[in-house]
Amino acid sequence: MKQILLIRHAKVDADYDTTIYAKELKEWVESYDTAPICADSLPSDELRECVLESDIVITSRLNRAIESAQVLGLSVDKQEAIFNEAEIPQITIPYLKLKPKSWFVVLRVWSLLGFGDKNSSLKATKTRVEQATTRLLELSDEHERVTLVGHGGMNWLMGKELQKRGWRLEPNASMENWGRRVWRLEE
Repeated sequence: MKQILLIRHAKVDADYDTTIYAKELKEWVESYDTAPICADSLPSDELRECVLESDIVITSRLNRAIESAQVLGLSVDKQEAIFNEAEIPQITIPYLKLKPKSWFVVLRVWSLLGFGDKNSSLKATKTRVEQATTRLLELSDEHERVTLVGHGGMNWLMGKELQKRGWRLEPNASMENWGRRVWRLEE
C-alpha cells in the first residue's frame, strides 16, 4: 500500500511574542526562515519509529525542515523548494501592531479573499500546491513510502489535494510541530 507521510517541522527558535507592524513581517519571516529549531523541541518515539520505514525522505529547502529531518536521524534524499511554506501577502496597515502568528491569520484570510501579489495570491498558492502534490505522487510512483518533512500550511493544502486524488488520511493526524499526517492509497 502506497504511503505519503507529511511531517511538520520542529518548533523554531524565534520571537513569537513581540508585536510588529505588517510591513515588518517580511523581515520577521526572513529571520524565521533561517532561525534554528528549538533545542527542546523533540519528536515523539512513535514518530521516530514511523519514519524508519521511509523509502525516500525529502524536505523543503528551509532550515527548519532540514534540521528537523536531522533530529529525526533521517538521511535526506532530496531538498526541493516546491515544498517550502506557502507565501504570505505583503501589505501595509499603519497603526496596527500584532504578534507574528496573528498577522499570519489576518494575511491568510486576506489571501483567501483574493488579495496579494502574484507570488502569494490564492491562485499562485493553489498552482504551487498542485505542482508539489504532483511531485509527491511522482515520488510515490517510484517509492512505496515517501516522507516529506515540511510545513504546516503546505502540508495541509497538499493533503486536501491528495484527498481529491483518491488518497485517504489516517486518523490521529496532527498539524502541531512534529505533527504527522499519514496518507494512504489502496491499490
